[in-house]
Amino acid sequence: MTATWEELVWSAVTVGKPGVAELFTHGWYSLSDAIVRSHTVYANLRQTPSRFEKSALYDSLDPTEKGATSYFVGMMVAKLIAARLLDTPWLFHLSRFKKDGGKLTLNGNSQPDLIGLNNRRDWIVIEAKGRTNGFSSDAHTKAKDQTRKLRRINGQFPTLRVGIQAYFSPSLEIMIDDPEEFDEDAVDVIAEQIDLMSGYYSFAHSVTKGSNDVRLIHGRQFAFHHIEDIGLTIGLDRRIHQSFDQGNILGIVGEQWKADLPTVLKDGALVTFPDGLAIQLDDRWTKIRMCRQPGMRNG
Repeated sequence: MTATWEELVWSAVTVGKPGVAELFTHGWYSLSDAIVRSHTVYANLRQTPSRFEKSALYDSLDPTEKGATSYFVGMMVAKLIAARLLDTPWLFHLSRFKKDGGKLTLNGNSQPDLIGLNNRRDWIVIEAKGRTNGFSSDAHTKAKDQTRKLRRINGQFPTLRVGIQAYFSPSLEIMIDDPEEFDEDAVDVIAEQIDLMSGYYSFAHSVTKGSNDVRLIHGRQFAFHHIEDIGLTIGLDRRIHQSFDQGNILGIVGEQWKADLPTVLKDGALVTFPDGLAIQLDDRWTKIRMCRQPGMRNG
């Protein structure tokens, strides 16, 4: 798998279960969540000339910790693949459908992880798997089976079901499959789209609202906040701020956001993404430093 550190951090901070930012509106909680997710990327991966591998810190984790980290990597990779290949920048963890008023009766590990929404307001279903070592055919079969456990989302059939496995061999690799149809006992789920989108943007809105660091990028104004602890600067399109504050966040869906993702990025580049976020990393994330093990990256 080839990607930039900016892409990995963006994927990491915008995917997964609802963060504490949705539970507490104070910006400190949002910052803490972003720091933890970014640091997980920083500490557990290192760069080879063109790929990513596990860091020595990852290898030193106990089995339970490795399981949690591989799950995190699988979710992060699923987010990146959805945006890059499937034109689906918004992913929501299925648990949000319970919280946001949906009806969900799936139990245990039978359910898929993620439901995505694209600019055409089509839904996709994704099950993400992460493995610390090589490819697991059993895990991949299970991922495909889990995507078949949902039938309709808000009355619509998903346009695509995708099983994604991220694994190390020894570089980070990806296997993607798109099973068809659904099981006879598949269930329907519902959720309020406005709640899903508000939850998605809650952390970025919280940390950048009221910022004096406003920059014009490709004709769009972005508000930024720098998180010194991890060398991360997060930006959000101010049109999203306005939509969020006016309760019209659904207007974002359908907008043709310009994604400025050149094939090769220089270190320190500011990158905008199709969901209206922007990411910039400081020199702690340069390719030269990230090729080293985490404990050797200072200086």
